[in-house]
Amino acid sequence: MFTAHVQPTCPGSARRFNRKILLLTGLLALGNAASAHADDAAHKIGVTVGSLGNPFFIATIKGITQQAKALAPTVPVQTASADYDIGKQSSQVDSFIAAGNDLVMFNAVDYRAAAPLGRRMHASGATVVAFDVGAPGADATVTTNNVKAGEIACQYIVDRLHGRGDVVIVNGPPVTALTDRVKGCQSVFAKAPGINLLSSNLDAKGSRDGGLAVGQSVLVRFPRWTPCLRSTTRPRWVSNWRPARRDGMSSS
Repeated sequence: MFTAHVQPTCPGSARRFNRKILLLTGLLALGNAASAHADDAAHKIGVTVGSLGNPFFIATIKGITQQAKALAPTVPVQTASADYDIGKQSSQVDSFIAAGNDLVMFNAVDYRAAAPLGRRMHASGATVVAFDVGAPGADATVTTNNVKAGEIACQYIVDRLHGRGDVVIVNGPPVTALTDRVKGCQSVFAKAPGINLLSSNLDAKGSRDGGLAVGQSVLVRFPRWTPCLRSTTRPRWVSNWRPARRDGMSSS
């Protein structure tokens, strides 16, 4: 098994990050798996992601498909959205197996619960490549260094607050990208005695509606707070809070 990390650089580099992830996913993960099956006459590829409501995953599927077609122009690519439901993802994996997919690009929606899915795919003879998040037993994993990403994002927050303020981390599904990001963020906040972390365990479920619900809850529980780190990759997280503010709640 190999693991590749994309190193984050600065808080404003999210789009450059995503392009690097797509490149590494295509060249390292897909290319390596294709080499492993070099003697096969044909390949079938399955891709299951957390949610197609996230533009990041739409772009990732596009990158995977482009790289697959570059390696084998006639290769079929089957894609599916698990909507952060491990039961749904389990059914998708069974569908991939039944279709004879010999390579599965696997964005596990629950790290621990994904272990049986990985075993079933391996038992069918498929190569399993985890991307964006880890998956137990994957043949390869391609992610950003999410601990470092959390450290960079929250150091930026600490610097903007001049080391003093109340902050909130909006968490998400139990995937390694988020747990690592939160771990990195918390390590930075722990070194800043003037930073008061009000909450870090509220689950926004990786969706806009979930973010809105958590935002309303936070603004009721903590009427005075400063910035928020949302631990997912969605670029539109700020919009989740605007309706709550229009309802008469304030974040400052």
